[in-house]
Amino acid sequence: MIQITSEERLFVYSWLSNVLGHELSKQQLEQYQNGYFDELFNFLSQQGFSKEINKIKQSLSEIKGKEFAHLDLAADYTQLFLLDGQVSALPYASVYLNEIELGKNLAFLDHLLLKFGLQLNKETHEPSDHLCVYLELLDKIIESSNQELEQEFIQIYFLPWLQRFNLKVKGIKTQTDFYPQIVNILVSLLSKV
Repeated sequence: MIQITSEERLFVYSWLSNVLGHELSKQQLEQYQNGYFDELFNFLSQQGFSKEINKIKQSLSEIKGKEFAHLDLAADYTQLFLLDGQVSALPYASVYLNEIELGKNLAFLDHLLLKFGLQLNKETHEPSDHLCVYLELLDKIIESSNQELEQEFIQIYFLPWLQRFNLKVKGIKTQTDFYPQIVNILVSLLSKV
C-alpha cells in the first residue's frame, strides 16, 4: 500500500481527473513546461513513479519551443480518447466490461451518485461510466473516510476495467508519451492502495 495521506490522494486524483478529462490548453501546457507542476512531479517521483514522471518530463521537453506544441498534445488526446473504439482507448467502463459486469458497475455507480448527492454534468453529456466520474466518486469515498468502501470500489468496480483501458492506451501510437504515462500513474496508484 502506498503511504500517502487522504489529502494527498485527493489532490493527485483531482489532478489526474483534470488531465484526463479534457485536452490541455496552451496555457496549461506552458505551466507544465515552466515548472508549475514540479512540486507534484517530485512528490510522485518520491512515491515510486519516477519512471513515469521522467517520461512525462521528456515528452514535455521534446515539444517545448514548438510553435503549436499544445496541438501535438491535443492530437495525442484525440487519438487516445476521442475517436471510435477501434482506434482509440475510450475512457468508459462500458467499452471494457461485458453486459453482466457493466450492469453491476452501473448499478453501483448510481447508488454512489445518489449516496453522495452527485449529478452528471449536463453540459459535457458524459455518461456515468466515464473515467472522470469514477475519479469524482473516489474523491467522495475518500472524503467519507470509508476505507472498506474505497477498497471495494477500486478493486471490484474501477481497477478491472481500468487495467484493460491501460492496455489499449499502450497499444496506440502517439506523438508523445505524456498521456500514456498519466494513465500508468493512475493505474499504478490504484493498484497500490
